[in-house]
Amino acid sequence: MRYNIFMLIVGLGNPGKEYERTRHNAGFWCLDKLADFFYVKFTNNKFCKSDIASFKFNSGIHYLLKPLTYMNNSGDAVNNFLKNKPLISKEILVIEDDINLPVGKIRLRANGSAGGHNGLKSIISYIGDDFWRLRIGVGQPKEYPSKNNQHENLISHVLGKISPLESQILNKVIEVVPNIAQDWLLGNGSKAMNQFNSIDFCE
Repeated sequence: MRYNIFMLIVGLGNPGKEYERTRHNAGFWCLDKLADFFYVKFTNNKFCKSDIASFKFNSGIHYLLKPLTYMNNSGDAVNNFLKNKPLISKEILVIEDDINLPVGKIRLRANGSAGGHNGLKSIISYIGDDFWRLRIGVGQPKEYPSKNNQHENLISHVLGKISPLESQILNKVIEVVPNIAQDWLLGNGSKAMNQFNSIDFCE
């Protein structure tokens, strides 16, 4: 991966106070951490249907984007941003929750499928699947997979509020997100994959 002067980091979640501490908002939490790290504040952009912040890093001006379209329409916000900033897919990193990873595990990948994640599905429908993604493990509901009410159990889990123990573990994960982001911005995504994908933040 090469270093580029303009790059975009997208954090997925749902707007509104009722969703603030739900597992589906892990991407928003990570972007809040990045905004604090780079000393920037989000402003609302009605055209992009997003909260956006820009920051300087290593001679480049980069962007943080939190779609306000709700999770299932995240691609609409990303696509609107790209109308003014025509980046290629490899210049985009999407951070999202992942039920297929236990709490305390993360996966940085250069591309891939949506893995059942509706936010990723929406983005892929607009720009394809050749973008970077950082998956934040939020675990699975105890009843999943189950033949009875499988979909409802999953929805209740990702839209459920995290427990105090989960919060402690996820805070450890979020603390390293700026390190991952800086490596990625410098074109060292593979280095970050090797360093962070194997860590169990529960330990």
